[in-house]
Amino acid sequence: MKKFLCIAGLSLALGSMSPAQSEAVYEEEPDGPGEEENQHFRILSEELLKTSSEMWFLLSSISSRSDADSASTRFLELLTRTFELDNQLSNAPIIPSVEAECAGMMDGMQLRILEILDETHSEFVSLCRANCYGSNRLKKAFLKAISLGMFAEENLDFLQDAGSPLNDTETAQELARMQRLAEPDRAVLNVLISVKNERSAAEAVPELFRLCQHFEALFPNEQIGRREFSPHAQEQANSVLEPIEPILWGIRSEIVRIAGLPGYEAENYDRFSEALDTIFENMGATHRMLFNSVFDASFRADLDSAMHENAFSSQ
Repeated sequence: MKKFLCIAGLSLALGSMSPAQSEAVYEEEPDGPGEEENQHFRILSEELLKTSSEMWFLLSSISSRSDADSASTRFLELLTRTFELDNQLSNAPIIPSVEAECAGMMDGMQLRILEILDETHSEFVSLCRANCYGSNRLKKAFLKAISLGMFAEENLDFLQDAGSPLNDTETAQELARMQRLAEPDRAVLNVLISVKNERSAAEAVPELFRLCQHFEALFPNEQIGRREFSPHAQEQANSVLEPIEPILWGIRSEIVRIAGLPGYEAENYDRFSEALDTIFENMGATHRMLFNSVFDASFRADLDSAMHENAFSSQ
């Protein structure tokens, strides 16, 4: 998934020290030209990590309108602080010792921040697609976040009012579209089941990209957008979704399994990961009623655990 939550000072916000080492530095008295500025720079970087982490945990805890309403005030506070940190890090003087320390770095702390920003973006998009569970307070906060440039403007469409329920003709069209999703869903699941190593992952790439085109042809009609079924048609929709939901759960399990394959973080899997990311995005667009409930915060936590265990075991 692409990272749209970009902190302007991120590339300079990270030193090569561990958090424990950073705390030790903070306790020391500045010694030498630029050391006070260096310590301030690192303190801001640590706060960026903490603020980003809290924002992710806050968004990942939202699963209802009441949750969304309750979280809106704190989200705005974290948003404001993140924006302030962005400006401070961007305007901080680059002390030669810091510049040298940061050159070419891709250390543990930077990876942690990038991962948190990626997960925060995923939660933000998921909540936008869920129309913030109808919470006007959270939608207003999200609109401010987009206006500040913290998230992509392409999410604006999701935050618009859903509009009137689908009429009978639209309902029939949408139910028919949803029924057609089962076939490509099963195909994706079968492809993922076949992925056991680098060779089988490479062999799966052409089929995954072919299925991407299949999903693109099944995007909801623009006139339907995010509009809901009428109450009397919702039962029909639930019947259509019933056989599809376990397939999505199977896909979720396979993605987590594949993330834990030996060497999955290596370049040899990059093309497969690109195809899988595209499939994931397309499924998010086509499965508007099920996607967020299956690929929720616990999925991203499972995925993160699998990738971390993989990285640890490969050391």
